[in-house]
Amino acid sequence: MTAAPPYLRYEEIRRSALADLDAYEKLTRDQAARLRLGRLRDHVAYALSASPYYSERWSAHRGTVIDHLDDIRKLPFTTKRDLREAYPFGLVAVDRREIVRYGESTGTTGSPTSSVITYEDWIRGNVAVERSVGHVFGPGDLVFVAIPYELAFASYDLDRALEQAGAGVVAVGTLSRVCPFERMVEMMWRVGPTGLVCTPSRALRLYDMLADSGRDPAEVGLRTFLYVGETCSPAKLAKIADLWGVRLSNAYGSTETNSLGLVCAAGSLHLTEDRHLFEVLDPETSEPVPDGTAGELVLTTLVSRAMPLLRYRTGDYVTVSGEPCVCGSPNRVLAHHGRVGEQLVHGGRRINKLALEEVVLSTEGTGLYWAAGITDDGLVVKVETEDGDPDGLCAAVTRRVEDAFGLRPAVSPIDRAQVRRAMDRMLKPGSLSLDDLAAVS
Repeated sequence: MTAAPPYLRYEEIRRSALADLDAYEKLTRDQAARLRLGRLRDHVAYALSASPYYSERWSAHRGTVIDHLDDIRKLPFTTKRDLREAYPFGLVAVDRREIVRYGESTGTTGSPTSSVITYEDWIRGNVAVERSVGHVFGPGDLVFVAIPYELAFASYDLDRALEQAGAGVVAVGTLSRVCPFERMVEMMWRVGPTGLVCTPSRALRLYDMLADSGRDPAEVGLRTFLYVGETCSPAKLAKIADLWGVRLSNAYGSTETNSLGLVCAAGSLHLTEDRHLFEVLDPETSEPVPDGTAGELVLTTLVSRAMPLLRYRTGDYVTVSGEPCVCGSPNRVLAHHGRVGEQLVHGGRRINKLALEEVVLSTEGTGLYWAAGITDDGLVVKVETEDGDPDGLCAAVTRRVEDAFGLRPAVSPIDRAQVRRAMDRMLKPGSLSLDDLAAVS
């Protein structure tokens, strides 16, 4: 008898995914590692035979023996350039009839990359997201999802997960002609959402717009902010939590893989190690770094039938900790420090932009916005001032940056109106740069 197509087996797939997730969360670290090893062996063989890109380009690696998780290092890397060369279907390992979703990256840093997923993998991933968002949202919550829906997986993934968790969803999107920011602010005031999903910078901008309209944002009734799509310093997060009076939660993923880090009941961001093998490498030497040391996150999919990826260099700068979490999960905990390529380099010194943000925005008297870059004058920092002594604040920021990084920056006040014009045209406002400001000057 022919099996029913996956889309007619939703409840069966969902129940199976929930049972598998429950069983995995009860494993010890060693048991989870053995499970990953078995999946890794099967998945490497699958990718090298079923994916056109890997079967053609990596044919010399088909006999690779995987006896330990570290044996993944016998294989070369997959890079963003490889994904662009394989665009749109070169990495797809299934018949097109099995594709349930197709998406693309924004293309803000180059030509776009594509991503596809099968129905079963889509539902299984969605169940994990549902379990995570269920820790902070539930019946009675009305959640504004203010991230792009076009060509994206994450918005629909969160949308469905929130729905399954019992929350109501308002799909406002972002940079939309149907729902521009002015309308979103008006809706927030009238509808009164209890939850907001967007980037941290967008949350600051929405607060700013409400306050500028003469309204008290606290009266919206927002209780929870789930931030995605942008790394953020503790200082910036503290400003958001304090301004809105909300609790914070987050999720981490990529266009090519969807969810990679999900929050547990204790608030820790755990890697999805049941579905991916993760390495943390020195971005310069490509050698592994010790546990708890920052490096580039490299991933290998373990269960993705549609588009397997082997040793994909994400370009994300992270720290992964093996310290046990009180929630009991066997998955390690992730801290995201931005993009490797977003580091500022001057005079042989490298400055992590997120670390710079922490120093700048934790200086007493700084406002909501800032920007930095390297010019002919060296390190330039622009910062919003909240008090009546902008010169004193800029001097304080100068001292703190010099103490932290050994570089004396040129610090000056930022023009908030200019920031607004720049942010309101940016898909990823957290990457606000001096060039973005100059483009709207």
